[in-house]
Amino acid sequence: MKFIHSADFHLGMKFEKSSIPQSMSKIRRQRIWTSVEKLIKYSIDENVDYIFLSGDLYNLENFSLSDMNRLMDLFSRTNSQICIIGGNHDPIYNDNLWDMVNISDNLNIFKKDTLEKIEFDDTDIYGISYNKNNYDFINIFDDLKLDKLKTNVLMIHSDLLNDNNCYMFFDQDKVNNLGFDYVALGHIHKPTIFNDKFVYPGSIEPLSFKEKGLHGAVIGSIVDNRLDIDFLDCSESNFNEFDYNISDKFSYYDLVGSLSKCLVEDKKNYIRINLKGQLEEGFDLDIDSLQESLKKYCEYVEIIDNTESNINLDKIYEFNRNNVLGYFIEETKNLDKEDPVVKRAINLGIKSLMENNL
Repeated sequence: MKFIHSADFHLGMKFEKSSIPQSMSKIRRQRIWTSVEKLIKYSIDENVDYIFLSGDLYNLENFSLSDMNRLMDLFSRTNSQICIIGGNHDPIYNDNLWDMVNISDNLNIFKKDTLEKIEFDDTDIYGISYNKNNYDFINIFDDLKLDKLKTNVLMIHSDLLNDNNCYMFFDQDKVNNLGFDYVALGHIHKPTIFNDKFVYPGSIEPLSFKEKGLHGAVIGSIVDNRLDIDFLDCSESNFNEFDYNISDKFSYYDLVGSLSKCLVEDKKNYIRINLKGQLEEGFDLDIDSLQESLKKYCEYVEIIDNTESNINLDKIYEFNRNNVLGYFIEETKNLDKEDPVVKRAINLGIKSLMENNL
């Protein structure tokens, strides 16, 4: 059988805690939809048998009935059997959005917080959904026996990286010994594989600078108990960041060259630049203007200024002994200037006083 495995769409996400301006949130939400549409198109073009969607398809508090109808319309356009579990961001309650829309015949939803089985001719799909935002894990695999004459798939929205029982942590060895052919995981946003068949597809669309690299879905097949998987890149965006050492001399065009190496063709590129090093004495860098000039190369760029001061404190103090600037420098003499927080606070203080001629 041929399958697609995806999770963590987070449709409706508001991006309220993002460093990226809120003015860009609407188009970012639409790009998640576009990625999901690409996934469904692939299922149609490749005649995929099953689509496993392992939770957090949407953010419950921001997802409307109109959004859900749009999602149902999209899902109804493929002949693939779609199997869905609820995650911690889209837990499945009684009388929730799933009960307010028309469900097409190809949709199979696990609505309980206990392990269920949905049977097909040659395949059994097991799944469990969240029904509240935090889940105190109960051992759901006791006495479970699989039909070894069929292909067996487990769907679970779980955090296996942090041993966190609030997110359905389970014993991999125990589940592995049960004999599942594939374990379709959700929750972790970076594509990750354990024991060859325990698979996180990652978020379908990168949502922040924590989610660098390839995003999309897992595509695979199981034939005669043999699992083969690959990755389907269906994301619209690319998040990346790099360190740039300004050394003693800053070159705008060298920086542009470094930036270009982080860009992915045919993607909306979001780039963070971490400036490091120390400028030559007397040279000042206008971060806002630099950021503005780099916007033409990518969808979004932000610059984190971690450069060290090129201020000569002794020289400044010599000419400002009897004013506010001199008094400020005097007060900082006994501070630990090797501490990066202290160093940055002193630099900002001096720059502010100098700009205001105090």
